[in-house]
Order: sequence, then structure tokens, then C-alpha cells
Amino acid sequence: MSNRTRLVAVLLAALLVLGVLLAAVLPRGGEDGDESGDETSAQSADLDGIPDVVATVNGEDITRDEFVAIYEPQFEQTAGQAEMSGEPIDQDQLKQETLDLLIDNRLLVQEAESRGLSATDEEIDELLTTYATNSGVESPEEYLAQLEEQQDLSADEVREQIADGVTVQSLVDDEIGDAPASEEELRELYDQAVASQAEGAELPPFEEVREQLEEQVRSQKQQETYQTLVDAAREDADIETHL
Repeated sequence: MSNRTRLVAVLLAALLVLGVLLAAVLPRGGEDGDESGDETSAQSADLDGIPDVVATVNGEDITRDEFVAIYEPQFEQTAGQAEMSGEPIDQDQLKQETLDLLIDNRLLVQEAESRGLSATDEEIDELLTTYATNSGVESPEEYLAQLEEQQDLSADEVREQIADGVTVQSLVDDEIGDAPASEEELRELYDQAVASQAEGAELPPFEEVREQLEEQVRSQKQQETYQTLVDAAREDADIETHL
């Protein structure tokens, strides 16, 4: 796996752990969203030749629709960055990275389900309400309607993606356990932060930032655990790619 692919995998891990798998496909609001689309229209996502099934993971298909739902917003984000940097977009590489993300996610959902982990309707409903609020819409129903209109995602598809995010988060948490960060871990992280400070800058005392340090240690463990689980799952997986 390339460094860039690992970087994107870590990004997805963070999204999953935070329960925001749909962050990549949030509704684009009003006229501002349309203007953003116009700015990147000079270079559009190349969807030619993408098969109906882009990969099969342990007998389960990942469909073209699932791929496009993630690839298009990732392309738009990359196009915006490319416009600022002047660098061309390598769509073949971006497609491979997107495919890797989907395969990794499917593997972890399968592993979670094998452990009896799954998302409840209550968890899904709670996250839908959160997404609606963060998107500036009045209700989950309006949020789902916008997703269907703008991203062609049905309510069932959205709920399934949210369920996958919750399920993977449960898997990562199950693997990490409830043990708090050790004093040694917190001190090591604090010392690293102190060492990286610019000359003349000062960090608050250790005790004042203990809570933030604990959150950062937990986040690091989540990302590391995600990648460890992915690597282990890939070793024994039956993966066929068709892209």
C-alpha cells in the first residue's frame, strides 16, 4: 500500500471512528454548492469503464454505485486542491485509493459482524439527527431527501452506510478496550508537543491539557488499531478487484 493510500486509509479510519462515514457525501447546500461544482467542471470525474461490480470481498460484491458515491466527492475535493497547487489529478491512483478504502471498510464490517457487533436503529437515528443538524437542515427526513436528490442515495442506502460506520467504530473500540491512557503515554505525548514548539512558545502545564492528551492518545490508538485490523483482515481475505 502506498504512503498516500495509507494516508487516505487513516483519514477514513478517523471518519469511521467518529461515526461520520457520510462526511464525504454530505448534501451540498444551495447556490454555494452549485458554484463549487462549476469551478471544478473543467476537469470532471472520469467514470467511464467502471464495472457494475468493482470488487468482491469474501463473496460480497462492492457495487459501482457504492464506488461512485465515494469517488465523486473525493475527486471534487482533490480537484479543488489541484486547482490551488497546479498539480494534475491522477485519477487512476485516486480510483485505486477509493477502491482500497471500500475494500478495507467491507473487511472490517465483516470482521465486526463475525464478533456479533452491529449498529442499532437507535444509534443510526441519533447519527442521522446529528448529520441533519450539522448540515443546517431541520430534520433527518429533509437531510435524507437532500442526499437522494443530490447524491442519488436512497434512505436505506444512507442508513446502511451509517450502520457500517457505527459497526466499524464498535470493532475498533472492542479491540482497544476501556483501559485509559497510561501516565507514561500522556507524558511522552506532552514531551513531544513541547519539543515541537517554536522557539519562545510555551505550552500550558501538563495537568491543564491532560484531557486533550487523553483524547489524542485514544485517537492515535484508534487509527493504529484500524490499520492493524485492516492488515490482518487482508492477509486471509479472498479479494477480487474488477476496476
